[in-house]
Amino acid sequence: MSITLPLNVGLMDDDYFALKWNSDLLTKDLRTTVSFETESPYELLDELAHCEKIDLLLLDVEYFPKNPNLDDLLNSIDKIKPNLPVVCLSQYGGWDTVSTAILHGTRGFLLKNEIKLEIASALILALQVRFLVTPGILPLLINWDKSFLSQTTTIPVWLLNPKLTSKLNKIFTFRVLYGMSAPLTAQEVFLSPGTIEKYMQQIYQKLSLEWGDTSLLTGVNLEKVSPETQAFHFYVLPPKSKPSGN
Repeated sequence: MSITLPLNVGLMDDDYFALKWNSDLLTKDLRTTVSFETESPYELLDELAHCEKIDLLLLDVEYFPKNPNLDDLLNSIDKIKPNLPVVCLSQYGGWDTVSTAILHGTRGFLLKNEIKLEIASALILALQVRFLVTPGILPLLINWDKSFLSQTTTIPVWLLNPKLTSKLNKIFTFRVLYGMSAPLTAQEVFLSPGTIEKYMQQIYQKLSLEWGDTSLLTGVNLEKVSPETQAFHFYVLPPKSKPSGN
């Protein structure tokens, strides 16, 4: 299917900090924007009923209390927004949950500890393939229909660019992911602001060497944005090896 960027994404996660982290990542990313954030199924259904601009829903499937259950929730979502693409996000996985997601025609099932920072890339890819999973979900599908399994795509686990040392990664995290100024970052890592900026120049060069799969940045013009924004997009990509069909 053709994709118009940025994608308008709705979020539901009952873990407030996980919700805000994913929302911040999707907001920073030029490929995505956040339509709404919700912490419960009923809040989600209310938002969907009033939201006119949404292209995809990122749904945490381990909410408490489990009322309504996932099967009923997905039915309700489809009644309000028929054919809305849904990507499931999970801390634990589990066959019952994964099979429910598949039977409802969701576009993917991702483990939080594997998807990490590549969430925007995963959502872009999920709209381009039949069903997207992170590697930890694949073993659960072994006994599923073989034709479906052959159409399942695995996105690699997000890994830190090996060219970034621990010090460089810490500086990048404070300066870009957390949006801290050079002076504040300098206080956190016990360096001068000038040294922070010198290190940032090194980081920009290392991240521009395309460790990540830049095919997922198709349609994004990084030449017209700041070096920090460019670096963010390279940093959050999955490894360069192509997502594999199974």
